[in-house]
Amino acid sequence: MLIFSDDFVRIQNYESYTKTQNEQKQMKYKLLSIVESAFGDSYARLKSETRNAIDMICFLATNKGFVYAKDTYFAEKHDVSARTIRRVMKTLEEAGKIVKAHRSSSKHNGRGAAVYFFVNHPYFAHWTTYFGFDVQADVQAENAEIPCESKDEESKKVSTYSLPKNNYIKNHFMYKTIPFIKGVPKLISQTFKDVFKDSLRDLYLRVRVASQKVCQSLSITLSKKDIHSIAYESIHALFTYIKTRSMSFEEQCKLVYRIALNKFNELVQTADKKEFVVVTPRKIVRKEMLPDWFQEQQGEEEVKEEELSSINAESAEDELVRMKAILAHYS
Repeated sequence: MLIFSDDFVRIQNYESYTKTQNEQKQMKYKLLSIVESAFGDSYARLKSETRNAIDMICFLATNKGFVYAKDTYFAEKHDVSARTIRRVMKTLEEAGKIVKAHRSSSKHNGRGAAVYFFVNHPYFAHWTTYFGFDVQADVQAENAEIPCESKDEESKKVSTYSLPKNNYIKNHFMYKTIPFIKGVPKLISQTFKDVFKDSLRDLYLRVRVASQKVCQSLSITLSKKDIHSIAYESIHALFTYIKTRSMSFEEQCKLVYRIALNKFNELVQTADKKEFVVVTPRKIVRKEMLPDWFQEQQGEEEVKEEELSSINAESAEDELVRMKAILAHYS
């Protein structure tokens, strides 16, 4: 696809889709999540410089849905090679996330610098109508053609009940529909799997490392319910934090570890305070009906106790008088 100079000037001057800075951030995060899904697990293994370059590419595409800066521009900005940038864009193009076109050269009638259009940007429908991108035809052309057998040849009939036991279906498209991430609690996986993708497993692992550190340092054992609860709170706090800030995956792991560590320490301190609370025993008053002989015996014991207390009180008064007399004699 070739874009002539007049058309290129026209799309540059087209009205921007994002009006505010907040809308621009939201659109960048949307495009960035699409790029991450195209790379899958390999995105976390990319160098921080490469991820920063991808972040800049998504940022420049927020307003009008395309990027026309040269590969060397991103390479110089983020200290990577132009070959790395081309490899990134080729991966996105093969995954169907972007469509590549070329500007017409100003010196000769040939191709100039590349222009990349993001398929998931709201303006892509407009650019498809304007330039006539045939994205559906390109996708259909990639599907292999299924050969048809002749009607004259008799196909063998195989019963579906006698399939081999180890004949499992391993279609990677079916794996993507699995609603949970292995090794992550169900509630956390349901809530955050669309945000962090497979990186959610590594974030949850950092929370478990924080819990193990607290348990080893204090020689205690935390319940599975407490660990899952704090893991949910920590990852939710990270999700709220990255809404307004751009962070690398390594920085996200460090942050969720610190959040979880602080929450585990607060939980242990709160539990220690509860253990030292003194609870006064409640006096049990029994209201059963007692026999008469027991009530009479109890009454006699109470009279004896009153007499003894009065005797003790009198003896104490006599002793006090005697001590005063002795002190007066010596004075």
